[in-house]
Amino acid sequence: MSYNKDSRASDIEISSQLTGDVNIDTPQKVNISALKLRIIQKEKKETLKNRIFILTLFIVLGTIGYFVSN
Repeated sequence: MSYNKDSRASDIEISSQLTGDVNIDTPQKVNISALKLRIIQKEKKETLKNRIFILTLFIVLGTIGYFVSN
């Protein structure tokens, strides 16, 4: 099993040229729990918006139906 160091180094140079990043040595750490919390909060907001929209739609249709029937 041979390991070609030259091709690996050229891959890194090409990827840094494509991304425009000069220093790609150390990746930043990401707090997964914080990201999950953000996603949950966004989903709750979206659910609340959808419920308010549907409730408003039913109220408007009910009001229109009430006035049309009289």
